[in-house]
Amino acid sequence: MSDGEDPSDKSFDASPQKLLEARKKGDIAKSNDLLTASAYFGLFIAFSTVGSSALREAGSALMIFIDQPDSLANMFISDGTNGSVNKILRAIAWALVPLFLLPAIAVILAMFAQNAWVFAPNKLQPKLNRISVLSNAKNKFGRDGLFEFFKSFIKLIIFSICLALFIQVWLSEMVASLQTTPQASIMLLANICITFLGVVVLVSGAIGGVDALWQHASHMRKNKMSRKEMTDEAKNNEGDPHMKQERRQRALLASQSQMMKDVPAADVIIVNPTHYAVALKWDRQSGAAPTCVAKGVDEIAATIRRLAAEAGVPIHSDPPTARALHAAIEIGEQIRHEDYAAVAVAIRFAEDMRRRAKGTI
Repeated sequence: MSDGEDPSDKSFDASPQKLLEARKKGDIAKSNDLLTASAYFGLFIAFSTVGSSALREAGSALMIFIDQPDSLANMFISDGTNGSVNKILRAIAWALVPLFLLPAIAVILAMFAQNAWVFAPNKLQPKLNRISVLSNAKNKFGRDGLFEFFKSFIKLIIFSICLALFIQVWLSEMVASLQTTPQASIMLLANICITFLGVVVLVSGAIGGVDALWQHASHMRKNKMSRKEMTDEAKNNEGDPHMKQERRQRALLASQSQMMKDVPAADVIIVNPTHYAVALKWDRQSGAAPTCVAKGVDEIAATIRRLAAEAGVPIHSDPPTARALHAAIEIGEQIRHEDYAAVAVAIRFAEDMRRRAKGTI
């Protein structure tokens, strides 16, 4: 926001160009709670699918450290990480890879879903406002800061309630597991943990969805535009009015240049002797009506007459028809039905002129 600009003046939604500029600066709508929920979901899928086998393989490898600590210590000293110890560590790592890989994939997919992948070097540059007490106070006690505080507080309450209810539901089975074998207790504990992780996924997903909506609304609100910004952006996109007029003038000159090239191929030029000129071409084989290939007034009309005279195109003086054709048809269009008779007279005049020029009459 520029100095002296009232935030209340920003009443227009952000344009795509404004959002693109903000994105280049690293200002995007991203929900970290949604990413956290995605990580929990990936972890839940990992434990539900390959968790038992991964923990079994990792546990089997770790048992060696428990059963043979002395021999493993000697291996560390003698072999370092090149012998049997290295194989054990590799086995543990490969067993636990899915438990880390699936959450990472889930987070990456959530980043793509939010379109949150952006590299902004400006975010890495040191800025004084990051250590400014006033700026930090605005962030902490502003609208977004208060939302983050209440969100964290509500998350704490919700997860505490969920945990209390969950323990109440499973308490009897947890107490009963004390009378069972260690293997059964471990299986029950794993089942309870995975079930609670599923509850965490649902709760964090709901919180992440609400946070994503808030972050999007906050991002759009922060990038609202004032009328002056809208005007400046329009000028930058369309150019200064003077430059725009120059572009129109150049386009007009280009079209006139092409139009003048078609004059020598015309069949007849119908003119008002001083102001109007309309060049017509008739394709006799197609049977279609004559087409306007060039037209103009004043200087352009004079140029059309000059080019026609140089190319030997007959010029027929008919002021009413010249004015009517100039007003009614555009270049490339066929003449109207009501002008057929007048144009037919002009074409007969042109054919007579050509026959006289050839000496046939």
